[in-house]
Amino acid sequence: MTSKPDRRGHVALELLKLFPKSIREDISYSESFRSKYELTVDLVLTLNGLGIAFRSSQLLPAIRTLFKGPDSSILVQPIEGEPVELSIERGAKPELFLRLGELRHRMPSFWMLAEDRSVRLAYFEDEVGSANLLTNVIEAWREKIEKGPLSEDEMDALSEDLKLTPQSVAAAVRGELTVPDGQVSVIVPGKASYYRGLIGERGDANNVEAYAAGNARDQIGRLLKWDFERGLAQCLLLCANPRLSALIDISQTPAADVEAFFAWLSERGDLFSQIAGIEIGIRCLKSFPILEPVLVRMLERIRDEDPEDRTGRLALTVNLFVFVDGELSRLRLFAAEPPFWRRLAASAQASMIEREIVALGGTGDDSSVWASLRAEPFYMQTLADLRQEPRSIPDLISAKQFQVELLMRARIVANETKDTLLEGPLKTLLLGDGENDLQSRTSHPWACAPSPVEGGIDAPLPFPEDLLEELRKPRDEKPLEARVFASVVNFSLVFRFDTETVDLIAGLLRKVKYRLKLEPDSDIGFSLISGLAIIAASARHTGLADEVRILSRVLRRRGVIDSAADNQMRIALTACASRSDLEEWCKAVGEWFFEIADGEIDRGEAPQLRSHLLALCRAVPQLWPHISKADAALAAISY
Repeated sequence: MTSKPDRRGHVALELLKLFPKSIREDISYSESFRSKYELTVDLVLTLNGLGIAFRSSQLLPAIRTLFKGPDSSILVQPIEGEPVELSIERGAKPELFLRLGELRHRMPSFWMLAEDRSVRLAYFEDEVGSANLLTNVIEAWREKIEKGPLSEDEMDALSEDLKLTPQSVAAAVRGELTVPDGQVSVIVPGKASYYRGLIGERGDANNVEAYAAGNARDQIGRLLKWDFERGLAQCLLLCANPRLSALIDISQTPAADVEAFFAWLSERGDLFSQIAGIEIGIRCLKSFPILEPVLVRMLERIRDEDPEDRTGRLALTVNLFVFVDGELSRLRLFAAEPPFWRRLAASAQASMIEREIVALGGTGDDSSVWASLRAEPFYMQTLADLRQEPRSIPDLISAKQFQVELLMRARIVANETKDTLLEGPLKTLLLGDGENDLQSRTSHPWACAPSPVEGGIDAPLPFPEDLLEELRKPRDEKPLEARVFASVVNFSLVFRFDTETVDLIAGLLRKVKYRLKLEPDSDIGFSLISGLAIIAASARHTGLADEVRILSRVLRRRGVIDSAADNQMRIALTACASRSDLEEWCKAVGEWFFEIADGEIDRGEAPQLRSHLLALCRAVPQLWPHISKADAALAAISY
């Protein structure tokens, strides 16, 4: 009896055509998928510059034959034309050649196919052992190379690892920036392994402080040992926080190398790297006093930048961060990681892109288009992140706030080193009180607000006793002056709010029956209620969050704050972050969103709010069972 042919492979390939290209490629290159359906891949290998291509099934066996010997040449059939001669010159590191007509061309070595272990290891040390790969990745490949020639799948995997070093990706990014329709997947790689090489291994760190105290030191040490100039340039990419730049010690480096690096940094560096370099320079100024002019120059440029200029460097940095963080959020590449880790990767990749734009002379254009490409996934992911990192407010991602953050970072390091800081223009700029010195540009509450990677760290300062006494004053049940809460909410991201303080705030709202003296449609009203929501989130105080929901409803009905759906959503997601448990958070968000969707919502706002809702569910799929009623209500209004 004749058995029926197994057509599962054909069916699987037809079904694959229903998926996007990126998914088709990932699945088709999966060894387990091909093995299950008995499929093989026959790649087309094109030799750049020679105008000739081969199928891997023709070329690779021929190369293996030459490596085995004894023949020194063999004919290979290209995809088009007559067979051509492939030859080998033997030695400690054999070389392959291809004859086209009268000319003989050197081929890629394909050393990983060699039978001779010593040949493989010699090439390995030159091409892989010296590459900027994580130590465990290099060791894993060394073990495979020692065992024997690589299979085609292993060759592809090794090639992929080498393509995903930060230096290789930077070159690819530059290439994409020079063409009209650059691919996002090249500019922001979608491989988790790439970001491990870029910023290191997180380990068990759940915030940037823990990472700085843990694996960050290993990553920085590895990079500086690999190559001072290129390694330090990559180290600066991950220094989105001064705790990380503090781990970089260049005191034993020759002064000429340090001076040359800082000259490059001043002219070609991204802003995150420049401020990290400034921090390093301040700390080691006693060893390298020659750095003072370049440090002053970089600081003055940052100080004098106009944050309102859409074509400026501050705007470029912020817009690139929004773009990259939004893309990583859309890909859900870091869905299982604490939010700070995704943001650290985003700031590093955004900084790399900025460097390449600077190198190409591309600054000076309106950069807001970058942010617009991924604004919604960025915004909704950031609001979802509040559950884990309640001080990561999306409003803090602005050019103005970024400028303050950079200048404040320099001031903090200057204060730490003021006893050893040399007298001169740098010390005056950092610690002076003149109108052009940094103190005058950073003397307001938002200077102490958290950076994008610090949302999971508690505020450093306790709530002031004098403000606490103001809250403790006995009050009657008459409507409350808004100024009573003004000083509290102005510092909502600066001070730590303990249970007693937040209980007092919630109690006052209940006592006056949520009556506050505010003008109708007042911006103050929205700022006040947003500040109270931030306090509820950062203090993890569900009681105040519930009071904020009631207050929001009352003030909206009284016309004190507008009923814009976006504003209601922001308040809801901020206040709901008081619940760190995922299930409780989902339930609270679902109930509040249904209240918004079932309320007096403008028909024109419904489609946008629904789009936000869908983006939020892509960020947190567990939310779907709890928010489906709100989605149905918005769908009914939208059509």
